[in-house]
Amino acid sequence: MAKQTHNQKIAKSNTGGATLLEHTVSFDDSLLPDAQELVKLKELDPNIIDWIKERTAKEQDERHFFNRSKINFVNVNTKREFWIDVFKIVAALIVIGMGMYLSYLLIIKDKIIEGSIFGGAVIIFCVNAFLKFGNIPKKQ
Repeated sequence: MAKQTHNQKIAKSNTGGATLLEHTVSFDDSLLPDAQELVKLKELDPNIIDWIKERTAKEQDERHFFNRSKINFVNVNTKREFWIDVFKIVAALIVIGMGMYLSYLLIIKDKIIEGSIFGGAVIIFCVNAFLKFGNIPKKQ
């Protein structure tokens, strides 16, 4: 990484005048100091360059480990969400199948109106549940 700057500007306009607020944050994300600073540090301690190189290597390894950990966490979470969604779909299909089977049993026992109403209610309920299933906002 290198030196980064983040600017944030807010402009407010009132009827009497305008106000402009600007906030600038600058930070250096570099692992190594610049060349002039290295020369000054080497004058203080001749072994400082080797120490800085070791620390830089350790810092880079830790950054890579942290990034791999984040990616692994996202992968595990995505797989878990996938299997939860599969379970929900299977459960919904079981509910539909059982509802249709119970409707079929009612129709066989000469309760045609009750069986038809029950079957229609199951279908409407499941369609409604599937439509709401896709629109549920996920919490971040």
